Amino acid sequence: MCSRRRIVISLEDFDVAIVGGGPSGLSAAVVASAGGLKTVLLEERVSLGGQIYKQLGTGFVVDPKIARLGKDYDRGTELINAAKASDATILTDCIVASIDGMGITFSVGESQTQEITARNIIIASGAADRAIVFPGWTLPGVFTAGGAQTLVKTQKINIGSKVVFAGSGPLALAFPSQLSGYGVNLVQVLESGPPPRATDIVKILGAVPGNIHLLVDAVRYRWNMLRKRIPLSYGRIVVRAEGDGCVERVVHAASDKKWNPIPGTEQTIEADGLCLGYGFSPSVEALRLLGCELTLDEDLGGLCVVIDENCKTSVPHVWAVGDGAGVEGVYVAMAQGKIAAINCLLEEKKISQAIAEKQIADQQKKIRQKRKLVRATNRMYRFGAGAYSLATESTIVCRCEEVTVREIDIAMQYGADTMSIKSLTRAGMGLCQGRNCQRHIAARIASRTGMNVKDIPMNTPRFPLRPIPLGRIADSSVVSEKFFTPGED
Repeated sequence: MCSRRRIVISLEDFDVAIVGGGPSGLSAAVVASAGGLKTVLLEERVSLGGQIYKQLGTGFVVDPKIARLGKDYDRGTELINAAKASDATILTDCIVASIDGMGITFSVGESQTQEITARNIIIASGAADRAIVFPGWTLPGVFTAGGAQTLVKTQKINIGSKVVFAGSGPLALAFPSQLSGYGVNLVQVLESGPPPRATDIVKILGAVPGNIHLLVDAVRYRWNMLRKRIPLSYGRIVVRAEGDGCVERVVHAASDKKWNPIPGTEQTIEADGLCLGYGFSPSVEALRLLGCELTLDEDLGGLCVVIDENCKTSVPHVWAVGDGAGVEGVYVAMAQGKIAAINCLLEEKKISQAIAEKQIADQQKKIRQKRKLVRATNRMYRFGAGAYSLATESTIVCRCEEVTVREIDIAMQYGADTMSIKSLTRAGMGLCQGRNCQRHIAARIASRTGMNVKDIPMNTPRFPLRPIPLGRIADSSVVSEKFFTPGED
């Protein structure tokens, strides 16, 4: 049962609460509810499916006779319909403000904040575009891949008449092909990594079992680009975007193995749109608030949670699945969602140990197959730290608060950690709460001090996890001295 404005479940107890309605969260909800668990799924967006299974916006009508929305749309529709048909309570347009122990504080639609409790929590928070900071990155016309996909895929809005795509890895094949399929005129694709070597191809071929359909997709993406004569250049990275009030030119340069621009190799392309696809970073704010152990792994998107083969975190009864636990693709995400749900069934004695072990083993086998390809492509297109050194002194790092690199450098004289810089400059205090800037600030500190970026503390997660209107908190039914100070009537 699906509701967008459900406001009558305050302080209700659930067997399992799932935060996130992407592929992993939906898969978990289907398995958990089918096994007899009282299940609730909380999704921030107004529609289910996450980024990869993003559906058309409200008001669009799909005619299956003429629509060419792709296999991802069809797979997503099937999974979404299965979740809606299940016994899980599904709340969309739902902002999760905090998770404290096994209690979740949230707001649905324009309703006031409420609280539920659950004996098990599955965090399926997904990932966000990995932001790359360079001169001109805040100009209108510069999009992240996810933002461009949202406009094009759900609203049918073209992002420019002459668009450059800059990125790396599978995204540099998949997104340009998909965007061109929606009518976007791509004039150049810039891949920061080098061309595939013979040894890379051998490793990719070694991952064929269980992944043939993904490799076929990659060939199809490349063929689409060739057929439409979209040029692809390897070893090139964006160094700046130029224009008077909006993007008019994209300047790129040859890059070394670590993605540092090579002086004297700059070239300029006339363009009114720039789409950036340098990968994704796990959304770990809720996991950090819960106190889960984290690690830094650039192959998995940066800061990510430590989980075991059953997707358990270091906190009892808390599981992390999908790209929110480490970016490994949709098929790993769905398998992880099922594994977490099966473990919850086992915890609540809804399934025998023997049956659970067999079902989990089946999903773990799928994960091992998919990871062979994921890790092979990660080795081919390893993220380069040079991408964090593209900004100049006048470049805005925190666009929410308009804090420049120069201001960060001055603040570093008074404290070489992100919290001190946040206090002195307000970097990370805006609507994105540091999601875009704090990784760049940490890299800046590391480059100036010689510290390992792993040893640099990030901003402390706080209530609310997401920006929430004060009106939703006022006169709330939730009374917690940790979040609210009761006043006199």
